[in-house]
Amino acid sequence: MTNKKQSLYVNFASQAGIANYAWLNKPDTGSDFSDNKYKVTVAWNKDDEFVKTLNAIVQDAAQREFGDTLPSNFNNPIKDGDAGDKEQFAGKVYATFKSTRRPSQVDASNFELPEDVIIMGGDKIRVAAAAKAYNGAQKGVCFYLDMVKLIEKNNGGGNKAANMFGEDEGYSVSDHVPATPVVEENKGSEFDIDEL
Repeated sequence: MTNKKQSLYVNFASQAGIANYAWLNKPDTGSDFSDNKYKVTVAWNKDDEFVKTLNAIVQDAAQREFGDTLPSNFNNPIKDGDAGDKEQFAGKVYATFKSTRRPSQVDASNFELPEDVIIMGGDKIRVAAAAKAYNGAQKGVCFYLDMVKLIEKNNGGGNKAANMFGEDEGYSVSDHVPATPVVEENKGSEFDIDEL
C-alpha cells in the first residue's frame, strides 16, 4: 500500500468577518508598501467561535511543513488587534489574505458580483482561502486568497443616503408619477444635413 503525500495546503472557507484594506478589484500598487497583490484583511471578534477554527488551520499547515516543533521565529498570520495601535482592530483578531490573481467575488447567494459592486473596508465578507507554511529565511504560515463572498454591504456603493439615514416613512420619489411627458413638436433642423 502506498502512502499518498499530504498536501502542504489547508483549504478552508471562513465565517463572516469585517473587511479592512480591501484590494480586490485591482492589485495594491502605487505606494511605498504596495506589493502588487490582491488582498483583504478580515477581522473577527476574539470570542468568535471561528477564531478557534482558524488557529487550528494555522497549526495544521505549520505541522505539515515543520512537524510537531515550530521554529522559534515562527510568524503566525493571525494577529491580536489589542497588541497594535489600530483602533478598528481593538477586541478583535485579524488576518490578511493575498493572491497574485484577482479573486472571484460572489454575493450571499453565490452569484458573481457585478463590476460596479466593490467590496470595501467595513463590509461583511467571507473568504475561501488556503493556508500554507513558508520555510526560508523567515518561517511561518500565510493565507492565499481564492474567493470572496459579500454578506453585507456596509461601506460605499449603493445608496449612501440609506447608509446614513436608514429608511423613514414619508414622501418617496417613486410615489410621484409624472403626468404625460411633454414632447416638443419636431420643427426640423435649420441646417441642411449636407452642410454638416
